[in-house]
Amino acid sequence: MLGREHRPVAQTSPWLHTPDTPTDTPRNLNAENKPHQLLVMKFGGTSVGGGEQLLRCAGIVRKALPDRPIVVVSAMGKTTNALLNAAKTAVETGEVDITAIRSTHELAMKHLGIDMPPTMVELLNELERLLNGVALLKEISTQTRDRIVSFGERLSVRTFAAAFNVAKNKEEAEAQAVDAWQIGMRTTSGSGSADSAFSSVEILEESFSAIMHHLGPLKQNYSYVPIVTGYIAKDSKGIITTLGRDGSDLTATVIGAAVKASEVQIWKDVSGVQTTDPRVISSAKPVRVLTFEEAAELSTFGSKVVHPAAVLPAWQAGVPMSVRNSMAPEDPGTRIVPKLSSTETKERRVAAISSKSNITMIVIKSSRMLGQHGFLAHVFSVFNKYAASVDVIATSEVTVSLTLDEGYKHVDVPAIERELQEVAKVSVLHDVAMLTLIVPKSDSVSVLREAFTVFEELKIQVEMVSHGASNVNVTFVLPGDQLLTASKKLHDVFFGP
Repeated sequence: MLGREHRPVAQTSPWLHTPDTPTDTPRNLNAENKPHQLLVMKFGGTSVGGGEQLLRCAGIVRKALPDRPIVVVSAMGKTTNALLNAAKTAVETGEVDITAIRSTHELAMKHLGIDMPPTMVELLNELERLLNGVALLKEISTQTRDRIVSFGERLSVRTFAAAFNVAKNKEEAEAQAVDAWQIGMRTTSGSGSADSAFSSVEILEESFSAIMHHLGPLKQNYSYVPIVTGYIAKDSKGIITTLGRDGSDLTATVIGAAVKASEVQIWKDVSGVQTTDPRVISSAKPVRVLTFEEAAELSTFGSKVVHPAAVLPAWQAGVPMSVRNSMAPEDPGTRIVPKLSSTETKERRVAAISSKSNITMIVIKSSRMLGQHGFLAHVFSVFNKYAASVDVIATSEVTVSLTLDEGYKHVDVPAIERELQEVAKVSVLHDVAMLTLIVPKSDSVSVLREAFTVFEELKIQVEMVSHGASNVNVTFVLPGDQLLTASKKLHDVFFGP
């Protein structure tokens, strides 16, 4: 049996009429004034890492203009890391240094052959003033940290808009930078997710109608190309919040769901989803199509191609997705669709393999479980007390086995162990790994048989198996030092050497 918490899925304020913000009544540049669907295109940090990359991505958007793109952009390159380091330095040493952030954007503008716009200069000055305050106090709140990292996306969209407009002809709509809260992105209150994989905030339902209100008119009158900040939002009090690392994927799918887009394209520096991590197993092959359910399971259990929470908004709205390579835009990448065709279903058994390392496994044994009620409720109240999210769980008459992924956030495992020892015998296994096969339930019996044949040949002891709770997922928990050997052999078995 598989148990897993669903992390938060996606903020609204009126338009802010700053110099680089779209006006309410822009000029109509359409040849025909007819309703069209909109296309959402999200570009990751590596794809927009410098001037050359920006021009390449701007060209990709330009080719898509007949499809009326809405562009979502991450911070350029390693800017988020640089902002976090600047905040840390300000707290620890009292020094303020934004040289890395400033030079990244100045060099991009120099490559474009244009001066830094006044709005970007003011953003950099505001960032410096904020860090000076942090340096003076020698402390930083989680809200302030979120505000500091928000400058990455706010600078990036203005740089991207400049890159698009520098090569624009007079017939084309002009690109205009938009902060996500200007189109209605609103979240619950919370903070502290600037440097973690999952956010502590949730996107409010009201965001969807607000986004449609602001961007929906582009279906009728595509008068500007919106370049929207990914990753950041505001709560109802106007405080900036962040959506977790790689949260720009989530921004894109929320916008796509809100406007009922023709597609949400996630542009990265890889050619879609691979059968496994190509950095680890060189024989990895491209996966041309996945269902939403398969993509959600794959990303949750280790694949880094799409943010785990990002699949849900598109899935619920029935908006197809694709993962594309900005370095090779002609490559078809991977499509993510509601359902496979019969031909696509017949062509494969296992869609892909993913894995996660450095997992903690907790085994709880107690005779009190036997025929009694309330024991599991007590066990999970302990995990709830310490805000520990369980990934995989298996139960028997007297035993509960479960896994925790501390890569998402630190968990006080010793404290959990002490409390559980009051009612049960507890053992903790560190450095185990989860290996997941994305396989339809109809093929799972034969796949399980072949997988265990591999484990037997390699003399690998499987600590736990999760099968049944998902229609497309079989997960094995095994010793961490045997993960690579098992992954390579299983990939050879199901995809060829």
